[in-house]
Amino acid sequence: MVWLTGILSGFVLGGFLYVFQQWTAIPVYTLLMNVDYFPVLGSMYLPDWIEFSLHLLVSTSVVWVLYLLLKMKKLEQRLALYLLCNGVIGLIIFPTTILSDRTPEIDNIWAWIIWLSGHMVYGFSVWGMLKLGKALKEKR
Repeated sequence: MVWLTGILSGFVLGGFLYVFQQWTAIPVYTLLMNVDYFPVLGSMYLPDWIEFSLHLLVSTSVVWVLYLLLKMKKLEQRLALYLLCNGVIGLIIFPTTILSDRTPEIDNIWAWIIWLSGHMVYGFSVWGMLKLGKALKEKR
């Protein structure tokens, strides 16, 4: 269930940022998909589906690591920790926007708000799906 949570929550975050980018013209979805700053990937043309697949791979990895770390401490059911951890991840990643001319300016407050809101929605989604998965597993 953890890998499925990573994929589905990745779609939730991607969809959230895509909708806001379409609505506001602030390139927050572009930031999510951005690989400009990776030495090899940045110089390659990658179709949208490959970029999104990389995002889903990262999402699944984040969910696995976060879930395992929280489970070791018996904290995997705490919503606040998923919100906090994913908010921190969003705060850490947003500054990569300065490495590309296709992404929001670092001082764009609305980009920050949308980006962090998306990561909060993502954290809620991860928590909710893991909770649902646990309930379904216990029902068997």
